Amino acid sequence: HGAALAGARVRVSSPALLGGPITGTTNERGQLRVPAAPPGSYLIDVEFPGFDSLHVEDVRIGMGATIEHKAVLRVAGVAESIVVEGERSDTDTRDPGLGTRFGPGDLDTIPTRRASMFDFLRAVPGVSPTSPSSGTVTTVSVFGSGTNENQFLIDGTNFTCPCSGVARAEPVLDFIQAIHVQSIGASAEFGNLQGGVINVVTKHGGDRYLGGTGYYAQLTGLTSQPVRLPVTDSAPATSGYERIKYHDFTTSLGGPLVKDRLWFFAGYQYLRDYDSQPGTNPDYPRTYEQDNVFGKLTWRLAPDWQLVQSVQTEFWVNPVRPTVVTPFEATIRPHGTVPAITFGHLTHTASPNMVWDVRVGRFVHAQRMPPSTGDTTTASRRDRVTGVTSGAPPSFGEVTISRTTAKATLSRYDSALGADHQWKIGAQLERGEHDSASVIPTGVRYVDSAGAPFQAVYRAPVVSGGRFTSAAAFVSDTITVGARLTLSAGVRFDHTRAESQDLPALDAEGREADGIIPGLGHLYTWNIVSPRLGATLKIGTDGLTLLRASYGRFSQGVLTGEFEPFHPGVTPTTTAAYDPAAGGYTRIVSVVDPSNLRLDGETRAPRTDEYSIGLDRKLGGIAVAAAYVRKRGDDFIGWTDEGGQYQEEVRTLPDGRTLPVFRLINSTADRRFVLTNPEGYSLSYDGVVFAVEKRRSGGWQASGSYTLSKTRGLMASSGTTASGPQVSTVGPPIALTFGRDPNDLTNARGRLPNDRPHVMRVMGSVDVPRTGLVVSGNLQYFSGKPWAATTQIVLPQGDQRILIEPRGSRRLASQTLLDIRVSRAIASGRLGRIELMVDLLNALNDTAEESLATDNFYSPTFGQPTVFIDPRRAMVGARIALGR
Repeated sequence: HGAALAGARVRVSSPALLGGPITGTTNERGQLRVPAAPPGSYLIDVEFPGFDSLHVEDVRIGMGATIEHKAVLRVAGVAESIVVEGERSDTDTRDPGLGTRFGPGDLDTIPTRRASMFDFLRAVPGVSPTSPSSGTVTTVSVFGSGTNENQFLIDGTNFTCPCSGVARAEPVLDFIQAIHVQSIGASAEFGNLQGGVINVVTKHGGDRYLGGTGYYAQLTGLTSQPVRLPVTDSAPATSGYERIKYHDFTTSLGGPLVKDRLWFFAGYQYLRDYDSQPGTNPDYPRTYEQDNVFGKLTWRLAPDWQLVQSVQTEFWVNPVRPTVVTPFEATIRPHGTVPAITFGHLTHTASPNMVWDVRVGRFVHAQRMPPSTGDTTTASRRDRVTGVTSGAPPSFGEVTISRTTAKATLSRYDSALGADHQWKIGAQLERGEHDSASVIPTGVRYVDSAGAPFQAVYRAPVVSGGRFTSAAAFVSDTITVGARLTLSAGVRFDHTRAESQDLPALDAEGREADGIIPGLGHLYTWNIVSPRLGATLKIGTDGLTLLRASYGRFSQGVLTGEFEPFHPGVTPTTTAAYDPAAGGYTRIVSVVDPSNLRLDGETRAPRTDEYSIGLDRKLGGIAVAAAYVRKRGDDFIGWTDEGGQYQEEVRTLPDGRTLPVFRLINSTADRRFVLTNPEGYSLSYDGVVFAVEKRRSGGWQASGSYTLSKTRGLMASSGTTASGPQVSTVGPPIALTFGRDPNDLTNARGRLPNDRPHVMRVMGSVDVPRTGLVVSGNLQYFSGKPWAATTQIVLPQGDQRILIEPRGSRRLASQTLLDIRVSRAIASGRLGRIELMVDLLNALNDTAEESLATDNFYSPTFGQPTVFIDPRRAMVGARIALGR
């Protein structure tokens, strides 16, 4: 009666298991472990002499989850039972934090824009996207952290950009098996992040040959134009959103190459996405293009040995979107390739209680960014009042980014002192670097003021870059005490060196020339210790109510983009003011070169202390959860001026208001801009999240979440525009120099750029009885991003953009996005099936803006929207599934 039964025969089977089912017998505690099980749906069969056999279907294991399953055997012919092991639940009862998993049912059913994995990352509770609807603006903030603070993994291999912390490889949606986002409470296995751990699991071949082909199209005649704006200096007189072209074709095939020994999966995507924004000439649209090639081999070297190798290569063109203030000729046309390779992921299941694995991977991101017109002989002009850019883009260039990772882990299960222990130890080596070249067309760009000449900025071609090498070790233990309490503890150590490498020289046109520019060598070293703690407690005898709590210290890894301005290949920037009397730009305002810059060798790694407490409850097939999350971040990196002397004054603005300003009273040559941990840079996040999920049964499934939060602080991106991302370090144009002048800090503390107080999401699908139709929907609501009005003040140190109200005083319009899909599957004999789909994207035809012409309060274009979320449009598609 309730006793553990040793020696029961257990058979675990699933299409996800290559090489057939796993069989074994329970130990003296009535337990059987199946380590390293891939995500999927499993069948469990249990047999023991004298007892009725047990057959359990659809036990779902998500990526990164540890599932406990209690099997109950009845004595043959007697209505009594005995416990074999665990508890009936598909919930990970050992994870003390917050994780979200999307499986094949979600990826195949829920309507999305099919941009990439980010379609689903935007639907994760606690995630605030910089742009909810864009297919090219893919940065996301996880529970208040910066968009540069996440870690992106493909099948466990790190493909995060070493220079800026964003994703540099994006698998095609049709080639993804599952997505796991550990948004809170990541274990000590993961370091060099302060946001979420995002792991994408790609598909692999199985014991049957399975293939698929999909095609999706958006048509001009099925696209709405709720917003129309005047077009300047071109025909037609007005324009709305124009769908020029959308063709998305994918094909894939997987299966065995050598029976029970070797399996393959391969796929290809062809995507052409051309459109234009209201107020722009549709003859010069944004022409986004993607060609993706993916291949994966899974080797069964021996019964307990598995080797996985994969390669994904992206060939893409991602032009800057023309707008009413940035015409086609003022944009650049980035294009490049990204081969992302897992050379090998070797796993050895030494026993049911011990698994070790080692993996090695690398990606190279090679990107060129020429002017869209190809013309490098025209200068760029930007009006500081209206925000309008004309002529050429401000700069063009190229960049090469790479990251190499080697990682080994050992997992062991044992029992000691009356508790179960799940140990995990590991080590990791990484090397990341980037080098870039940047050229101002003609060597000078001009700044106008309400149409009149104002300043000129001169700079010779620039070459810059950075590199890091790191070594890490970690250990963690998950301790299960009795049947209810699980404790987790871990610690991680990271040793990272920042370096400035040698780079090739450039000629006056920005082309690679003879000669090498020596780098600065070693810059600084970080030694970081990161403790992690967590606990889960089952409340009640049924074990269906779970209390979770976690604490962790998380730190930023070295980002090579932070220290690239110090490379000796960086040339001086000279700013000269226009003198009407002389008829030219003759008065030197400032000269900034590497001699004006200093890197603080004692710079500390930015860190975040993360706390969470939550409660989960299973109600039949419905899971509900609530959690409170708190983050406190400090030691963020930014600029300050240690050489300039400033005097506070008051300036009267055009509407009579007064504004305190800081005027430089010594020479601009005396300024020394230091990259360090400026005093007062910090993050404060408080959020409450509610989530509910109903697993598919009875012909329907649904999930939803609501997040109420506040994100405040001061970072390098605190001065960014309304459309800018929240980054916690130097990077985007405004964040690149923010803090070098004390006027940057005026009113800058407040709501951070990705603060969205209210975020709600609902998604699900339902079978329509007796029709064969499936209707699915994806509803998302976001508060608009915060921003504040600014003004331009001319001071001795130059033209300064200053916030005239606290950051977050204004918000973009809130966004409500509803996507609906109606689909029907048609059997096609032995080959498989055909599925026809019609998606209605942005069904509510929301017209919320995502970018503004300028935040200059005294400009005639102040607050004028320039980019809108894509309007209502229909997408028709067909998927053909083939198999035998």
